[in-house]
Amino acid sequence: MKKYLLLTPFLLVASLQAKDVVYDTTTSLLWQDASINKDASVTFKEATNYCKFLKIDKYSHFRLPTLQELQTLVNYEKYKPAILDGFKYVTSTTYWTTTPFADADDSVWTINFEKGSRSTKAVYYDRHFRCVSKLQ
Repeated sequence: MKKYLLLTPFLLVASLQAKDVVYDTTTSLLWQDASINKDASVTFKEATNYCKFLKIDKYSHFRLPTLQELQTLVNYEKYKPAILDGFKYVTSTTYWTTTPFADADDSVWTINFEKGSRSTKAVYYDRHFRCVSKLQ
């Protein structure tokens, strides 16, 4: 099964044979898109470890995204979920990023895909996650 993420109709789309991924041709980021991204809610440490060891077909070197990277998936013209077309597994709730919050050592920035809002959350609570890898 092939999945693509098109930001404009003029983008060239790379062909991927792997399932459970979406490739953003604008950023060269390969995003995990599997049922775990919709169903699992885990601590920041658990999400980080999961992404670190994730391998999908021939793709590896996954990690949690930065706030800037995850923000590229938000579509402010959509609601519940406010995410770009192409993703099958998403829930309208909060997703982890690796961007630390300067005011609190135990908090990071997150994005809520209900409407694309950003907020900070303590790392020991459960949140959703989506792994990413940069293709060269």
